[in-house]
Amino acid sequence: MARLLGYGGRFGLRCWRDRCGAGPPHLEEASDDEAALREVAKRLLGAGAYHCIVLSAWNFELNDWIRLETFTG
Repeated sequence: MARLLGYGGRFGLRCWRDRCGAGPPHLEEASDDEAALREVAKRLLGAGAYHCIVLSAWNFELNDWIRLETFTG
């Protein structure tokens, strides 16, 4: 997973309207508040706005995103 554009936090959401990883994400969010991003993911999924949302954490040693959780609906 590439670094999120406009990196603004240790955690990130990548959201797709179709299946996970099918092309570039339709929405990317970043924050230092993991719980807040998890709530955003649940809200977006519940509203039917996206089919797949991935919550990740930035790993400074690997210089890459590590997937924490995948939300699908």
